[in-house]
Amino acid sequence: MTRCNELSFAELHAMNGSELEQYAERGEASRSDLSRGVVHQLHLSDNWLCDMEHRCEFGTGAPVNIRLTLKSHPQVVVCLTSSSDDVPFWQMHLPFDGGASVAWLCCSETFEPSLIFDALRTLGTLVATGLNTPEQLAATLRKNGGAV
Repeated sequence: MTRCNELSFAELHAMNGSELEQYAERGEASRSDLSRGVVHQLHLSDNWLCDMEHRCEFGTGAPVNIRLTLKSHPQVVVCLTSSSDDVPFWQMHLPFDGGASVAWLCCSETFEPSLIFDALRTLGTLVATGLNTPEQLAATLRKNGGAV
């Protein structure tokens, strides 16, 4: 059994897309270390389920690809991807219309857990008000400037 490397916020924040890809290319264990490090830094509440990509099964090709699902509303899934050689931004979006459309919740050149946490908290607040489909959430977020 191998020991997981605990990546700090400073390490994750400092890595650019090329460095993230180089780290992930060391093998599946390293790629998992990246994803676990990100999830650890997010300090997710018990309201969210987390699914981390291990081998490219989500299809984006980013070194870190995480799907967060709201436990109380499993149709609400948020996708978080790291920067890469091809895309120089960390991105988080909410798919809707069966995945045909997305509402972009945040985009940053570096790993910024506070931006991600704020977007997740906003989603949780909107769900608590009765909005519980990705379509309703996307429309409201766009009206209020919380998504593009």
